[in-house]
Amino acid sequence: MVEVEVFLRAETSFLSIPHGDIERLAIFPFRWIRYVMYAICGARGDLTIPDGSPVDYDKTEIPNEDRAFVDYEGLNDGSISSSRTLPSKTFRGHVIRRDGCCVVTGAEECDEAHLIPRSKGDEVSFVVSLYNCLMTSARPPSNVGIDNIINGILLRKDLHSRFVYGEFAFIKAPFQSISNYGLDPEHIKRFHRGSSGPDYITLHHSKEPKNYDPTTLAAYLKIGPVYPCVALHFGANVDALFRGEGSSLPSTVILDCVYGVAAYKSWHSKSGGDGVLEVMDQYRQNHYAQIRPRSRASSQDVRRDESDLAKAMDELNMVLMLFHGIKPEEVAERRQKAIEDEERAVQEVSRTKVMEWRDHLDVG
Repeated sequence: MVEVEVFLRAETSFLSIPHGDIERLAIFPFRWIRYVMYAICGARGDLTIPDGSPVDYDKTEIPNEDRAFVDYEGLNDGSISSSRTLPSKTFRGHVIRRDGCCVVTGAEECDEAHLIPRSKGDEVSFVVSLYNCLMTSARPPSNVGIDNIINGILLRKDLHSRFVYGEFAFIKAPFQSISNYGLDPEHIKRFHRGSSGPDYITLHHSKEPKNYDPTTLAAYLKIGPVYPCVALHFGANVDALFRGEGSSLPSTVILDCVYGVAAYKSWHSKSGGDGVLEVMDQYRQNHYAQIRPRSRASSQDVRRDESDLAKAMDELNMVLMLFHGIKPEEVAERRQKAIEDEERAVQEVSRTKVMEWRDHLDVG
């Protein structure tokens, strides 16, 4: 199988993406690969060939042979604060009201899917910070909980099952870059549904669907309009359409984070030598074996989230800590400190309210 290999800082083989997957997902492959690295690492680096020469982001194809590229700036050291919120009892109602029906197929029998799985807890902003998805002005508020509407999307039941196994994710375009080589809707392969908004959220199959048949789909399109569910059946990357009310669409930074996890799950390098899995093994033995997993609140809360996607999130979190030189113990300490700081802030607010109430009684 012909693959394009992406190295992180020229030291570690990070991704091995089959040439067929690149052709299936991107019209401008280098722009898309650059976005994938951003979605995984949260840093907008630039791709080069191994000798340091820049790539041509305006090329529409990569030669059909094994090629290697390097992202020298594929990591950064940003972080954002976390804040806990209570789960919303109306999550499903909010998502249904905004989306109307399955955003991909239009089906009415749907599940309210969490983009970041429920098993990750009620601290979405903290989860996002671990993936360093910070280089966007559309970051979510620091107090976003797992059941906030911007972490939800309405999907047909079978699509929900595929989503939690990481078979697809959602990409939002345009993706604004710090240089002139961003990712616009016309740079990726997508089945356009006529949305009138400036931004497009598109289902992208990170794993080739079993029924993938672009030839038959093209023949149908020559005859006339095709329903989104038909295009999806033949493996097309279908634009999402939000038919309900409200403007709180899924957060860009959360979509990027989950897209990066799905990409890492599908294409992480399996090569020997300095491959990322080999580097991680030693790190896991030195540090992770000593860290106890987070306790689960109840089996009912996580029954849908014990999936490949949730496990890939844990593994990618460890990869980024490895390359940043952060030990899991430090992350645990940071999290505990954030919780303690928040509790002190809540206590201070309560104390202030009590003092104001007393002053009011004294005046009376």
